[in-house]
Amino acid sequence: MLPEKKKNNNIMEAIKFLASEIGLDEVKTSFNSKTKTASVVGKKDGIQYTTTLTEHTGGRIQTNSMFEKNLGKDGLKKQIKELKCQGYKQQEIADMLGVSQSTVSNYLKK
Repeated sequence: MLPEKKKNNNIMEAIKFLASEIGLDEVKTSFNSKTKTASVVGKKDGIQYTTTLTEHTGGRIQTNSMFEKNLGKDGLKKQIKELKCQGYKQQEIADMLGVSQSTVSNYLKK
């Protein structure tokens, strides 16, 4: 078993490599050591791409999402609710969509 820090670095390196292979601009990466989830968010050709890699006992699960950059209010609200139903936390949704956590919270109340 790899030490926790080494495992974290391997996940982040893999996800950064994925971002460079797709050719994303404005790339943001994050790692939540509590949930063992790494994510990369970037943009290309007017589309925002999000890849999330979650480590579980016995393997990893990778989730890929694509969103139009300018969804509009109704589209954004719908996307926020869909991501919440998929189990994402408000801050994760905010990071994926490039909005504030308070915006996500407000749209979930409506």
